[in-house]
Amino acid sequence: MNENTLRFIALSIALVFASTPALACGEGAFNAGKGLAYQGYLAPRPATVLVYANPDPTASHADRDALYAGLTKAGHKLTVVKDAGELANALRERHYDVVITAFDALDTVQAATADVGNAAGKTALLPVVARSDRDLPQLRGHFDAFLVDGASLGQYLKMIGKALPANAL
Repeated sequence: MNENTLRFIALSIALVFASTPALACGEGAFNAGKGLAYQGYLAPRPATVLVYANPDPTASHADRDALYAGLTKAGHKLTVVKDAGELANALRERHYDVVITAFDALDTVQAATADVGNAAGKTALLPVVARSDRDLPQLRGHFDAFLVDGASLGQYLKMIGKALPANAL
């Protein structure tokens, strides 16, 4: 092979690797081959996550279960509780990096966190709000990270990463 052929091959290889998609906002994604439909997420900082979710009869169970499965596959250790008693027990049993709950249930979560002696300053609260409430001053003034109802798995992963305390690695 002559020198020009080697340069062409080296340039071609460099272009192939340079053409892969770039990621932003701390999200991790991987593609399982060029042209395949499968794409998955990977949490850059896996966390222990507690979800305090009151059962909503209008919510799609399949969507919720797919979201929970996606968070687990991305690397988070997920626990889901449905009432205040389960919430208090879960907080007594272990420390959670992030607690995700509806905005209107924050008082219940904060009270349970204080009652069990869990280090409230080290557990990030990640509220889920209705789209119409996303600009409320009490939300924006107290939380750097929050989720809008109906958020995608990618948005959940991004906001969990944003809510994590700097020392939760």
